[in-house]
Amino acid sequence: MRMVAAVMFCASLASGSQDPGRKMTEYELKAGFLYNFAKYVEWPAASFEKADSPIRIGVVGADPFGAVLDRTLKDRTAQERKFEIVRFTEPEDLQSCHILFIPRTEKRRDDITRKIEGWATLTVGESAGFAATGGIVNILIEKEKPRLEINPEAAELAKLKIQARLLKLATLVKTEK
Repeated sequence: MRMVAAVMFCASLASGSQDPGRKMTEYELKAGFLYNFAKYVEWPAASFEKADSPIRIGVVGADPFGAVLDRTLKDRTAQERKFEIVRFTEPEDLQSCHILFIPRTEKRRDDITRKIEGWATLTVGESAGFAATGGIVNILIEKEKPRLEINPEAAELAKLKIQARLLKLATLVKTEK
């Protein structure tokens, strides 16, 4: 049931120009999740420079989205804010962002976690165990269906509030000590 709800959560993002019978690719689906996360996560007011500052989405390392993320978020808003997408090739290059996508190919997750400690950043991964090791949201694809894991403890440490509507779609996990 959660998988069906998760797919429906993102299904509205299929671009009108796409064939309605065409199945969304993995990264179209994940781009849709990033958009929806921006709608259902609350950041501290101090995380934005101005009232109309965009929601910054960062991708670190090899970008698996290509143009999909830009295309998905083009002309969209969440919480009355536009989006800005930034790509960081190295963890050392990271700058403050509201959502940080860490692809499964990125092997330096510990360096990234240390670098952003104390930032109000929603970390999103796609690797088994990501949320249990301190990431906030994990998007896993199992049998071509998405499954979400959310670590509320990690969200609280980042000073983020995740709305109940999003929490209901996920398996809640705790940080492994």
